[in-house]
Amino acid sequence: MRDHVEEIEEEAGELNLVPYMDIVTNIIIFLLASVVNQVALGNVNVTVPTISQGGGASADDTPPPKPPLNLTVSVGATGFTVAASGGVLPIIPKLPNGQYNYGALTSKLKEIKSNPDNLTETKANFNADAATSYDVVIATLDAMRQEDIPGGKILFPDVAFAAGIQ
Repeated sequence: MRDHVEEIEEEAGELNLVPYMDIVTNIIIFLLASVVNQVALGNVNVTVPTISQGGGASADDTPPPKPPLNLTVSVGATGFTVAASGGVLPIIPKLPNGQYNYGALTSKLKEIKSNPDNLTETKANFNADAATSYDVVIATLDAMRQEDIPGGKILFPDVAFAAGIQ
C-alpha cells in the first residue's frame, strides 16, 4: 500500500522549487555585481563657499578686496577675443595664411599677467563654439597656460571651459 501511495505522489508531479530559486538568486547576485563594476563614477572638483562673519565698519583703513579678473578667451571665426572684468580687448586676428595667432594671444596674456594686480591670478575661462576643431582648442589652452619657450612663464594654468561649449 505504501509503494502505491508513493507512486501516486510521483505521478501527481509536485515540483521541488528550491533548486530553481537557488539558480535565480545566484543569477540576480551575479547581475548586480557585474552592473556595479560597469557604472562610471565621476568626481567633480568644486570650491566650497566660505562663511565669513559680517563685520561693521572697522577703524583701520584696509582697502577693499580687488574684484576678480574674470579673464575669458573666446575663439571665433576671425580670431581670438580676450575679455576681462575691465572690458573687452581688440580681437587678435588670424594670420594671413588663415591660422590662429597663438603667439599674439600668449603675448597679450603675458601683458595682462604682468599687471601687479594680476600677478597672483591663475584662473581663466575658455569659450568656443561647436565648430571649433580639437587642435585649435588644445593649442589655445596651451597658449593660455604657459609661454611657448622652454621654462616659459606660467600664465593662467587654471583654465575652465565656459558653459556654452558642447
